[in-house]
Amino acid sequence: MKKLFALLLALCLAFAATAAFAEEDFGYYPDEYPECKGFLSTWIAEDGTWRIEVYGEDGGVKQMVVHRLGDNKEDIWEYSTALNEERTELVAVPFGLHYMQDTVTLDWDTTYYEDGDATFALNEAGQLIWNDLKEDAGKGLVFDKIGNFFGGRWMKGNLEVYFFDWYEGEYDIRLYERDEDNEIVRDAILKGTYDPETDTIEATGAFDEEDPFTVTFSYDEQKNVVWTENGESTVLEYSYNTDNF
Repeated sequence: MKKLFALLLALCLAFAATAAFAEEDFGYYPDEYPECKGFLSTWIAEDGTWRIEVYGEDGGVKQMVVHRLGDNKEDIWEYSTALNEERTELVAVPFGLHYMQDTVTLDWDTTYYEDGDATFALNEAGQLIWNDLKEDAGKGLVFDKIGNFFGGRWMKGNLEVYFFDWYEGEYDIRLYERDEDNEIVRDAILKGTYDPETDTIEATGAFDEEDPFTVTFSYDEQKNVVWTENGESTVLEYSYNTDNF
């Protein structure tokens, strides 16, 4: 859903960049401007109902702000941004979207506006601050970094690893072991804490309560999730299987 307006937002970003930063010959790819990289992650507010996904796309930096409302509904804000001249914060092109989405059908129930404006900055504690210049939504919220694991599904042989959610400072990670017919034969829940210094998750859980195990999840240079247990590491394969969820 967040790619529907990608082309429009990219064109708007290019126009704004030319107008605002032509004298600086400014570019927007995170690989070219390391000041952007500190923003690229998923960020969670303390109550867990708000998150911000920040990612590089179409030559800029995109933000998707999500507020879970319950009853399978989410309020979503989308922005396309670039660094300001001081390279201290990300400034949105003023064509941000705000809409409500059904999390089951992914349909847009309501589109509130298409002229949103915002800035994003990091405070001294390394937390993300969203300043909504349209309606001041999320005022007073600060967002903590939890890495790019959120929502991903990965395979380790016949074991599927699903970074399901984030509750009270911990990742909720579901494991599903499948048979040859792709049916789930057993499952487990791991609880994991994220370390922003190492960009890793240390998670503990069990298929059998009497035999718990601990896994460290990290990313390799190719952006694949790595499972490390008892000193042995396995690169996981990205899973497209969503039929049973």
